[in-house]
Amino acid sequence: MIKIVHISDSHLGYRTRRGTTNKWAIQNYSKPYEQEIYDLFIEVMEDISKIKDLDFLIHCGDMFHNPSLFSSYPPPEPARRTFKEGLDIFFNNTKNQTPFIYIEGNHGVFRGYEYTPFESHIQKEEYPNLYYFKERDLTNAIKNNQPLKLEFPPKKVRFYLFPFFEFKNFETYEAEYDKWVELQRPNNNDDFINIAVAHGSIADRTLHTKVNSDDFGYDYVALGHEHGLRKVSKNHYYSGSLLPMNFKEAYEKQGYLKVEIDNKILNIEEVSTSELLKRTFKIIPIDASPQHTSADLEALIRNELKPFISADGFNPKTAARLKFNFKGEITFKKNWQINDLMTKIRSESFSQSDKYNILQIIWKIFDRSEDAENDISAGLIQDYILEHPDEEFKAFVKEKLTEDKSQFDVDKLTQFGMKALKKALKFMEKEKEV
Repeated sequence: MIKIVHISDSHLGYRTRRGTTNKWAIQNYSKPYEQEIYDLFIEVMEDISKIKDLDFLIHCGDMFHNPSLFSSYPPPEPARRTFKEGLDIFFNNTKNQTPFIYIEGNHGVFRGYEYTPFESHIQKEEYPNLYYFKERDLTNAIKNNQPLKLEFPPKKVRFYLFPFFEFKNFETYEAEYDKWVELQRPNNNDDFINIAVAHGSIADRTLHTKVNSDDFGYDYVALGHEHGLRKVSKNHYYSGSLLPMNFKEAYEKQGYLKVEIDNKILNIEEVSTSELLKRTFKIIPIDASPQHTSADLEALIRNELKPFISADGFNPKTAARLKFNFKGEITFKKNWQINDLMTKIRSESFSQSDKYNILQIIWKIFDRSEDAENDISAGLIQDYILEHPDEEFKAFVKEKLTEDKSQFDVDKLTQFGMKALKKALKFMEKEKEV
């Protein structure tokens, strides 16, 4: 029998970007949610290193969050320190007897470089039982027509490695990759346990169909890239990330897997880490009725914020991450109204650290017509906005000036506003949640 821990997608150095407060958990070191990921990583490495008779630790990629395809920044210094501290804890507690096997993901990689941040902050000779495999190792294996595998004959275990590689995006490599994958077909004529370690997903075409299927007959397939802990097939598993990165992942399971293989029989134990999250991570639906005035909407929003008003004020370890989803018949006026309200409320909550225990507030506005089956209805609001933005904006300005009891030239303000609006609309759809 062999005992393995399967972990992935640590994303050390991940920082919430949109709608977050500037309060730091540790001054000039890390931000609140970033620090929580560091703390949990160390806790997990400590726990894993104390598992009795552990044979292997497998990490399926994305140790760091940066660099990535859209960010050339290296991992922040706290991320690299945490990584090294985690390695030291693991190898010290296991007396350097347990191999740690890592494959490169799509995060934490300088594309085209000979080295990665994974290896730039450590001395490999300090960790004789650390094995890591980069995209460069994969492309060299393809060029040399050789498998990419790692064998441990005393334990009769063989690992087949699939670091992240967007082979579908490289025309010269796609056919070669298809042929090379056949070299990763295990030899089932011996009594070795065969394990595939891969970073990718069928959803974005970064996991080869033969690796995703049961065709190769691997005894276990350890997967990384998708952040939810789940079973894909009889022996294919994603271990997920340690904590949710964003609101898309708030309702998924996170953690790692303890895997035992005894006489080709799998026994899987899920270890949840998302349950250790001490902060509220909540999506709040708001019905944005056309009849709602600004005051009505503000009352609804503030009612939802009441649970996060605390006598103790802001606490970086428990401060909530909140996303408001506004849904209704959204005219341009209603859209502007919501954005104006939420900007004001977010600014207020972040400026009163003695009152609100909130780390992040973001929002998204859904027009109910987008859900309609009629193809025409989905574009009605957009068409209206394009035809009548000046009228909508003028009505909005009048409403705001009436509330403020101010005296301004409404026509001139509308003219300025329309110029700003035309510029802003170019970017509204580009801002995506990370």
